[in-house]
Amino acid sequence: MKKRIRNGILLLLCSVIAGSLLLTFIFWLPVEPARRHVSESLYEMIDIEEDPAGDVWRKKIVSLKDSFTDCLMVQNALERVDGKGPWSHAMYIYHHDLQDDTDTTWRTEESLGAFFDMAPDDMYLKEYSRYWHGYLVFLKPLLLCMSWRHVETLLVIFHIVLLFAVIISACYKGKASVGAGIFFTLLFMKPLRIWFSLTLSTCWSITLLAVLVLLWFFERLEERNWQEEFFLLVGITTSYMDFLTYPIVTLGVPLCVWLLLSQESERKWHDNLFQAFWNCVCWAAGYIGMWGMKWVVAEITCRTGTLRNAAWAVLFRTSPLDGYASFSSGIGRTFRAVMEQYDTVVYGIVFGLIAAAAVLAFLWCLVRARSASWGICMVCLSAAALFPLGWLILTQNHTAIHCEFTFRIMGVTVMALWSIASSSLSAVRSRSRAANR
Repeated sequence: MKKRIRNGILLLLCSVIAGSLLLTFIFWLPVEPARRHVSESLYEMIDIEEDPAGDVWRKKIVSLKDSFTDCLMVQNALERVDGKGPWSHAMYIYHHDLQDDTDTTWRTEESLGAFFDMAPDDMYLKEYSRYWHGYLVFLKPLLLCMSWRHVETLLVIFHIVLLFAVIISACYKGKASVGAGIFFTLLFMKPLRIWFSLTLSTCWSITLLAVLVLLWFFERLEERNWQEEFFLLVGITTSYMDFLTYPIVTLGVPLCVWLLLSQESERKWHDNLFQAFWNCVCWAAGYIGMWGMKWVVAEITCRTGTLRNAAWAVLFRTSPLDGYASFSSGIGRTFRAVMEQYDTVVYGIVFGLIAAAAVLAFLWCLVRARSASWGICMVCLSAAALFPLGWLILTQNHTAIHCEFTFRIMGVTVMALWSIASSSLSAVRSRSRAANR
């Protein structure tokens, strides 16, 4: 245990050092080519929405995106504040905004356009130091080489190729149910909005990459007992790249896949239970530890005030939805706000079918092929299905305010229910084959 804790701490510290140096290098790169490419793309990024004669398809794409945060992310890649070095930029993450300090809501879309027309002294210098902003590691190099339209196209192609890679890999490895589960989970997360939005795609990309690693290297991870390090790295990567959109998905979906792949392992049932628990603990340690270390590093090296501001932000985001009212009073309202994002009855019908399949498959296996290992798998998958509820309760303020993208946490429940049905049917088939020998 001591060795595992030591290795985890070392991995976290190495990630903090590597992440800090990567961002510093990114802010050392020139900004002029990126500014030129973004300036040429402003019409397609923002202005086309106000043009009555604008391309209808392009307007539809812009309406699908989270333009508020996407514009902020792009502008972060363009900034170079006089008198501030690359390390200071990496810790503070500066951007110029049109909004003064009387309002906490930034005007990111207007500010991105004004960035090219106004002098920096005519705008207000802001910082966003409580996040790592690791997306800049790939966003800025891309903007240095191509326009935003080409970056956007490249990202969409990447998402589609990654999805097909997961599905094909699952089929090749004899785990077609994993690929099908990923597909249905994505449908419940409104894939077009994910593919066309840089902000909303981060967590899903990390999730699919984690699933791909599990499909191809599960046996090696098991042999070398690297499961905990794997989930620790997934948590670290999520914290480094994401803006607190729907991070629990990067734990819940890979955990479901890991449980399905572990079903055929020779590990004893109680070992599976403890391993699943420690996988979750390691993800949380990676996610919270990496995020917290940004505050510490920024505070120690630059005196940013990040530690104090981040602490207040955490208290606010985890506060009850009704302010000083009972913590439980806002849970129902938050849950309804999340569910209202599923704006067609088709979602309810498909979810009902998946849930019914999970219940029927569970009951069938309970009668025909129950075992201790299968039972533990069901317990763990049932717990995973409740992850979104736990996340919703703990972060109800943030989840309710930003329900237009946080609702994707429900994808974990879909994947868990699908996995319950898949695991149960697999256990029944295995028992039938054994009986026929």
